[in-house]
Amino acid sequence: MRTFSPELSKSVPRSVDLRKPPAASADPVTISSSNASAAGIAARMAAPRDVSGRRLIADQPYFGLEAKVLRGGAARTLARLSSLPAGKAWIDLRSLGEDFHLDAGTTATLLTAMLSSGLLYPDGAGRYHPTRQFREYALATVVAPLARERAKGLIDRACKLAARVNTEWTHLPFQIEMMAVSGSYMTRRDQLSDLLLSVALHRRTVSRATPSGIAPSKDQASRQIVDTLQALSSFIVVRIVADQTKVQRPFSVVFHAGSHAPEGSHERRDTLRGLSATFSRWFAHK
Repeated sequence: MRTFSPELSKSVPRSVDLRKPPAASADPVTISSSNASAAGIAARMAAPRDVSGRRLIADQPYFGLEAKVLRGGAARTLARLSSLPAGKAWIDLRSLGEDFHLDAGTTATLLTAMLSSGLLYPDGAGRYHPTRQFREYALATVVAPLARERAKGLIDRACKLAARVNTEWTHLPFQIEMMAVSGSYMTRRDQLSDLLLSVALHRRTVSRATPSGIAPSKDQASRQIVDTLQALSSFIVVRIVADQTKVQRPFSVVFHAGSHAPEGSHERRDTLRGLSATFSRWFAHK
């Protein structure tokens, strides 16, 4: 297993979440007197159809708050906004502190973090509106962290699955060249927040034709591989990368096509069976 470890002193502190939301998640929840009633606002805020299922880890801090505290405060904010008449459903520093049960100083820090991370959208008058990402936190599921020993077992299963993809999924014109693990697994913690796997693909020399006669594209093959690996556990996050230089550091390569060739392929078994029969006939004539 090859490990790449750059200097960790420059990494972002674990207690600060600086990830930017996707462009679609940054859209504000529109609150205005001209387009919705209070009931309509409540329905849009609670509707899960455009909110991805975010998961929070119980022992991990988010914006300086415990997972359950953050989710509870966000849920209270949405419930309060949904009960207000149109045109008055907004957030300010005072209401944010009340919703999250925080003092003024901590509330100001939380407001700054939420604005920089795209959870709140300012209207320019000292008022703020929640984005879809804010709603994700309000509707999130809080789960226990992933134990390192279980993570090791999942990596082993992922490697075996990668070997199967390469030997049995011959309908795909691509196979797994390399798989690396990074993220929280590369820390010294025993309780992990995720299991990040980066996968590099390369084209097969020969692939079996599909029933439709149309070979899947690289995007389609990637999606099938990603979905299959992520089905092993909800903690697994899979990213398709061009090569090792695109893998989040530090990382360890846990699978490589050249070093994980199956020991019992049909061709090898047939060769050994043929050699055995040849030697048997040779000794029988002695």
